[in-house]
Amino acid sequence: MNFWSGLRGEVKIAALWGLFAVAVLCIALGGTLFLVAAFYIWLARLLPAAAAAAITGVVMLGLAVLTGWAGQAVLRRRRRAQPSLLAAFGGGLGLAARFLGLMVRNDPRKAIFLSVIAGALAEYITSDRKS
Repeated sequence: MNFWSGLRGEVKIAALWGLFAVAVLCIALGGTLFLVAAFYIWLARLLPAAAAAAITGVVMLGLAVLTGWAGQAVLRRRRRAQPSLLAAFGGGLGLAARFLGLMVRNDPRKAIFLSVIAGALAEYITSDRKS
């Protein structure tokens, strides 16, 4: 099995996951709407229609505020747990510098070889090529 056929299979699986997630979301939304309607109908039997609608709206707004607070708390914790990209890059750069320093300390001739390669790469990258 080559790389592209394996990748195609992974994309199909991801698309199926997405499709099922959207289906579950739609069904859950429908169920929630029916529960809200049932709550309103139940209140409408006990209270006038305007009062039942107002109470249903207040309950829904309260649930929205609670969901927002919970989401904000989760996102704050998630943001604290992840290191910044700059810190990760700096750690990798420091590791590369230590590795090069160790390599040069063990064999100083490698420093000359690495500087020649770095110079050639810099010249190749920055040169004006006619295409």
